[in-house]
Amino acid sequence: MQNFASAMLAAFIISILAAASPVCDTLLDPASITVLKESVSLDKIPSPVSFIRMEKLQRSGTYRSNKLSGQIPGLHIPEYGASLTSTIYLRGLGSRMENPVMGVYLDGIPILDKNAYDFDWTGIRNITMLRGPQGTLYGRNSMGGVLAIQSLSPSDNAESTVFLEYGSSAFLRAGTYFTVGNNVISAGYRHSRGYFPNDYKQEFCDPYDGVSLHWKHERPLSDRFHLRNTLWTSLSKEGGFAYGQWTDGVLRPVSYNDEGSYRRLSLIEGTTLRWSGEAFLADAAASIQVLADDMRMDQDYTPAPVFTLRQRQFSGAGTVEVRFRRADAKASWQPSTGIFAFYKLNHMRAPVTFRQEGIRRLILDNANSHIPSEIGYLAIPDTEIPVDSDFLIGTGNAALFHESVFRTGKWQFIAGVRLDYEHGRLDYDCLASLHYRFVPTMKADKPFSVPFTGVRNHRKAEALPKLSALYQVNEPFSVYSTISKGYRAGGFNTQIFSDILQNLTMNGLMKDLGVYLDRPIVSVSAGNTEYQPESAWNFETGTRYLKGDLHIELSAYYIAVLNQQLTVFPPGMNTGRMMTNAGKSRSIGSEAEAEWTPGAFRAHVAWSWCDARFLRYDDGNRDYSGNYVPYVPRHTFYAGAGYSFILDRCRVETDVAGKGEGPILWNEENTLREPFHLRFEGRIALVFPKWELYLRGENLLGSTAHCFYFKSVGNEFFARIRPRTIITGLSLKI
Repeated sequence: MQNFASAMLAAFIISILAAASPVCDTLLDPASITVLKESVSLDKIPSPVSFIRMEKLQRSGTYRSNKLSGQIPGLHIPEYGASLTSTIYLRGLGSRMENPVMGVYLDGIPILDKNAYDFDWTGIRNITMLRGPQGTLYGRNSMGGVLAIQSLSPSDNAESTVFLEYGSSAFLRAGTYFTVGNNVISAGYRHSRGYFPNDYKQEFCDPYDGVSLHWKHERPLSDRFHLRNTLWTSLSKEGGFAYGQWTDGVLRPVSYNDEGSYRRLSLIEGTTLRWSGEAFLADAAASIQVLADDMRMDQDYTPAPVFTLRQRQFSGAGTVEVRFRRADAKASWQPSTGIFAFYKLNHMRAPVTFRQEGIRRLILDNANSHIPSEIGYLAIPDTEIPVDSDFLIGTGNAALFHESVFRTGKWQFIAGVRLDYEHGRLDYDCLASLHYRFVPTMKADKPFSVPFTGVRNHRKAEALPKLSALYQVNEPFSVYSTISKGYRAGGFNTQIFSDILQNLTMNGLMKDLGVYLDRPIVSVSAGNTEYQPESAWNFETGTRYLKGDLHIELSAYYIAVLNQQLTVFPPGMNTGRMMTNAGKSRSIGSEAEAEWTPGAFRAHVAWSWCDARFLRYDDGNRDYSGNYVPYVPRHTFYAGAGYSFILDRCRVETDVAGKGEGPILWNEENTLREPFHLRFEGRIALVFPKWELYLRGENLLGSTAHCFYFKSVGNEFFARIRPRTIITGLSLKI
């Protein structure tokens, strides 16, 4: 490790010295700070790249990241639960909780908390998706790819616009964006009464209300300095958790008795400063990020009073990054060196409350099954048992990275490495309190409590190398190959503490009664509170054709995954879920994307195939080696076409598209399978010089496919995709 660090320091010094030689051309326009870290243009990046402009985002009704599913090959972001969820699957990688496999950057600022990924966009100029591990430049949690979102800049001179949409389920969306001097301001509001009724409460379980505000300031400070400041904030209040119980092959309606809701305040303030010298460019970026949320959940999702969860978080984070790049765009060697660091502190309170049915089924029945009936039985008079959990989670990361681009003739070679160090600490303070009585020997109730406090730490250093070669066969046609490594950070299983307290409580009660068990009643312990980082080696080759209105990209990959992170449920009647490391898996796949825009016609096709299987995974009860990795769609598909024509004094725009994914295996046993399903959407618009009227439909045939599966307290549940939605909208330029 010492030799590796020395090599990194030497590369840093050499790149700075090389950048100091006199040059006359700059790599990038100093008046434009890019949102990507690459030193080469998009057509020279040796990874598959998807690029979607503002006009297409608006035509397809894409204003959230999950609506990119299918439009980008291999990207699958199912919509279920609440905005907290943001589950992302890409190239066989992904999990339902904790750290993501895709990094998201907002105007060049990394969003650290996955809980803030799902937010509404307004005034977005374009999005760029780099697929495959991007660990060398972007670090942790980018092993599947990076999504870069770029908002409008003052230099774009975009016309001030307001829009209003209304549709099915009382859907209402309104927003505006406008330029004032060196500032662009955008704001949006979205409302819905919900799409899925809760039969028990006779009301929709997933209403939504949310507002967002974005301010971007960008201007030159001098001939050499350029400043960009961006502020994003959003506030939302919603329901969610539209989960129906799966019984005997039939999905029952959503029906649960306790509250299901989610409230969130998110704020990201980021500043980027560029210094443009004659020899090199220096980019410095810093951000402050705050997230406060409150989730209430009926964790058994049934009409019975079993148990509930209320999870409240308040987290703050700061990031800083400094990068140096050579300014000569024609130089045969383009070095880029940087440092990155962040620290995040999250205070989480997540009490679980066992109610009457939960006390009986999860505590009393388990305990009394170990007591001979002729002796007596355990009774608990409490109608509710709170299991309080208080967590303080600190995460720090520091990285040094270098990447060099070499050009010779038609060849381009890239070599890079990143040294990434991370430290995590969990302070936990948990307590379960109740009263009990042993009938018939005890005449009065006795108080009983179980404290569970402690500290867990983990540290991890990762080296993330990258090697690539690109050959420009002719002007429009190139081929490339890449070997790269990415990793997903480890963490702590806060959602398993209720099971640990349940275990300690039952064993403590039995001990208090003088009954000693050979083994714990529940199978989880403090050792299950941590999970290790996941790493992946990506071997990829691809080809790119870019000429005029035609863009074609084909790629094939092999990904070897170590310590794959999976969400699992402890066996038996348990309440929590946890991340575990599954050993080894591999993904083999291919992706294709083509876009053709000749004049008034436009067409876009995106397709992916992924075969993701466990190479080694034995959870102690069963060996799943050779099985498909659950939740990963074998195929994703998107095909859309549009045509515009002039009618009298307006332009008519028509667009139709079909997208789908599947088959999907829902469990490690591969016994539950979702077939491939296709959904259709369309849009027609009348466009005048200053205003536009449009009609858009989603899931036009009313498909009822499932988008999510899980277990809770031994029961199985599914969530469905949203039903048919029709939306009409009006947009005005002012």
